[in-house]
Amino acid sequence: MAFSDIYRHPFFSCIIVAWGAFCLPGAFGALNGMGAAGQVDATVSNAANAIVFGVLAVGAFVAGPLVNYLGVKTSFIIGTIGYSPYAASFYVNLHTGNNWFVIFGSVLLGLSAFMLWTASSAIFLGYPQEHHKGKAISMKFYFQHIGGSLGGIISLALNAKGNTRGHVSDATYYAFITIMCLALPAAFFVSPPEKVRRTDGTPVKIQPFASWKQEARSWWACLSDKRILILLPYLFYYQFDLSYMWGFNAAYHSVRARALMSFLFYLVGPAIGGALTGLFFDAKRWTRRQKARVAAIFLVVYSLGVWFFGVGVEYAYDKRPADDVIDWTQPVFGKSLVLFILYGLLENSNVLLIYYLIGSFTSDVNRLTSYAGLVNGIGSVGTVIAFVLGAVDVQLKGQLWANVACFLAAVPGLLYVAWNVTNPGEDEGAPSGTLTPQSVTYEEKETELRGVEVPPLTA
Repeated sequence: MAFSDIYRHPFFSCIIVAWGAFCLPGAFGALNGMGAAGQVDATVSNAANAIVFGVLAVGAFVAGPLVNYLGVKTSFIIGTIGYSPYAASFYVNLHTGNNWFVIFGSVLLGLSAFMLWTASSAIFLGYPQEHHKGKAISMKFYFQHIGGSLGGIISLALNAKGNTRGHVSDATYYAFITIMCLALPAAFFVSPPEKVRRTDGTPVKIQPFASWKQEARSWWACLSDKRILILLPYLFYYQFDLSYMWGFNAAYHSVRARALMSFLFYLVGPAIGGALTGLFFDAKRWTRRQKARVAAIFLVVYSLGVWFFGVGVEYAYDKRPADDVIDWTQPVFGKSLVLFILYGLLENSNVLLIYYLIGSFTSDVNRLTSYAGLVNGIGSVGTVIAFVLGAVDVQLKGQLWANVACFLAAVPGLLYVAWNVTNPGEDEGAPSGTLTPQSVTYEEKETELRGVEVPPLTA
């Protein structure tokens, strides 16, 4: 097979996206997964992450039209630039106390992240065929979390003697900065949508950029979509938990224990469980609606159990003396380790399910881009609020109960959308390719907004 054929295959670009996820969000997650971005106190990292997700939240709401204007390849390249300065800023802050570089690095990362996530989502949701989307989603997040677990291994190896509360070694920051720099060269190999060739011969649906006015109207159609409105509480919640989880790790554990927990947080649940989830999502014996229902019910039941367990652990640890640091040599560490692994699976399951649901809304790359921007924007609003709670020193117990409240508020909307899912062109029990009234109606709405007259729907 010639390289040109490989280059045009949908999964070639998905692999590039997965590599970017490994080097960028993966390393970012590993650095923050240790708690406090590897530092002693979480105040600076909480403020920095509030800035990151604040910029991401604002940018993500305009990301859809912007990525459609620039193209997914150019946008993806731009999205790889801002991660390494963010990691470097914490190294500088650790040694000099310089805060302006942290602010600059956080703003730059936020600008890069909304481009990266939106372009990535358009690629792994829009390039593959319908029955391959589950594998594409799980592959992206599998590599992302393998990157997080590898970062945990590196941190663990470099901080294995750190049995007290403190900061990570300088070499840890060097390693993360290097990994983050490896994404940019690979980004130039992403195939533009018009050059992608699926094995069944179907094209990647994409409409050329017409005007900012039409893009804005198209974006508004996505925002006003009933499914998005119903999912708003869940979109707000699905990344809200990270601030508490990372703060929990930093507050109670030694440096090497934090590194070990960060490693297993991304390995056991996300990397292993995520791969199995991808296989389940692509299983042909069930309809997308049936799979969405099973996944949503599992997530709700699992989340209730994990948060109940987490509340018990948090209240027990809150009674410990402030200078009583939990190291991996202590029996109580087993409780921390199990809980953090469960947290890792919980966080990953939320992400996989939301993208699986969004992938059912349409197969058009332009609209997937807008949907992805909205998902990231709304999710980032929740993340900002969560990190602000940490930055203003709200007790971990308060942050935990905020997570529980957000989860409970999100359950009805999640179940409603999962219960009424359809494939683009597939209804429950209908063969692939059968148009449904729901999908045709939304296509009509979108086409009208782009200024094209739509013939009436006939039987």
